[in-house]
Amino acid sequence: MEEGVNVFSIKDLENFSGIKAHTIRIWEKRYNILEPDRTDSNIRRYNESELKKILNVAFLNRNGLKISKIAKLNEDELTQQVMALSSSRDDSEKDFQPGKILMSAIRFNEELFKEALLPYIKRNGIEVAYCRYLHPLLEKSRILWQTGSLSRAQEQFIRNTVRQIITVEDSLIKPWSGKTGPSVVMINTSDNLTDNNFLFYKYALKKRGFDVIFTGGILPASEVIEIYKIKPFSYLIVNSSAFDFAKKKIGYFNNLGKSLMIKKIIFTDSPEERDKKFQEKLIITKDPAGFIRCIEGLR
Repeated sequence: MEEGVNVFSIKDLENFSGIKAHTIRIWEKRYNILEPDRTDSNIRRYNESELKKILNVAFLNRNGLKISKIAKLNEDELTQQVMALSSSRDDSEKDFQPGKILMSAIRFNEELFKEALLPYIKRNGIEVAYCRYLHPLLEKSRILWQTGSLSRAQEQFIRNTVRQIITVEDSLIKPWSGKTGPSVVMINTSDNLTDNNFLFYKYALKKRGFDVIFTGGILPASEVIEIYKIKPFSYLIVNSSAFDFAKKKIGYFNNLGKSLMIKKIIFTDSPEERDKKFQEKLIITKDPAGFIRCIEGLR
C-alpha cells in the first residue's frame, strides 16, 4: 500500500493488522465487523475508517478479548476499550509518560519533540531508550491514530522523527575494530508501519559487528534466494508482524534455512506469543527488547 492512499484492499488490511484475509472475510460475514464497498468485479475496497477499525479489533483480540464480544461493541465502546488497554501499559515506566511527550508532536514541532526525547537517549543510550521509550511511543501514537486521536499526518510525523534519530545513531557507528562478524540479511515482507523497528535492528546488528545486508522497503520471501546467490549469509531476519504462521509458511522458511545452510532465521515483531514448537533454526521475537536478547548469543 502506498502512503496517502485512502482506499485499501483486503490484502492491505491483512498486512497492517496481521489478521488473515480469510479470517477478515469470516468476521465480516458472521459478525458484520466491516462493510466494504465492492468494485464492479466484486473486489472488496475499504476506507481508512475500516482500516482503523480492523486494527482496533486485532489489538483487542490479541490481548485476550474474544471476537464474539468485540463484535458487540459499538464504535465508541471499541475506542474506549483500546484506549483503556493502551493506557494501562503507560505505567510500566514510571518516569515516562508517552501521552505527555506526544503533545509536543501534535503541532508538528520537530525541534521540541526531539528535545523531549533527548534526555532519555542521553541517560540510557539509544538501545535501552528505544526498547523502553521510543518503541512504546510509536505503539502509542499508532493506537491514537487508530482511535482517531491523532491524524494520519501526525502519526507519520512521529514515525519520521524517530526514524531520523535512529538514522543519525546508525551513521555514528564506528567501523568494527575486530574481525567482521557473520553476514545477516534483513527482509521486511509486509508491514511498513514497523519499518522503524527494522532500522533499529539494523543498528543493533551493525553495532555488534555483523555484516548487515539491508535493502529497505518490502520484499517477497523469494528474494532471499536471489540475495544468497550473490552474497551467501549466515543469518536471516524476517519482519513477521503480519506473518502467516501456518505450517506451509513455517515449512518454507525451515526448508530454506536447510537448503541455504542458514544458521538461524529470526522472525521479529510477532503480534503475539506463539505456542508452536519451532524447528531448531527458527527463532521468534515479539518486540525490540526480545530481539536484542536474541542477537546477544549469535556471534
